[in-house]
Amino acid sequence: MSGLADSVIGRVLQQRDLMHALSEHCQSISAQVTSRDQSVGVEVNGLGAMTGLWLRPHALKLGREAMAKLIVDTAEAAARVTVDRQNFLIAEFTRRMRALEQTPLTGWDGTATTSR
Repeated sequence: MSGLADSVIGRVLQQRDLMHALSEHCQSISAQVTSRDQSVGVEVNGLGAMTGLWLRPHALKLGREAMAKLIVDTAEAAARVTVDRQNFLIAEFTRRMRALEQTPLTGWDGTATTSR
């Protein structure tokens, strides 16, 4: 029985490691996007919160409302990049987790058991 228990524990540890890696990667996601006219640059973290803002002199000549809209639009574009990165990571996580779940568990006598 210890063979099967060891196999189950091994799978659980691999799943834990995979979940930990996903968490670390998601926490490290950030994106920096510059407006088409190069006057505004915005950096956001994986939650979409702005962590950096750069304005070139041209941005100051746009007027309050136009500059505000350009900042918001650029921040939204950066947030979309982080969402795309998160979606990629989650898809990869799901693929790897499914592969782990489909890997047969092995008993002490070498017999294989599937969990489904």
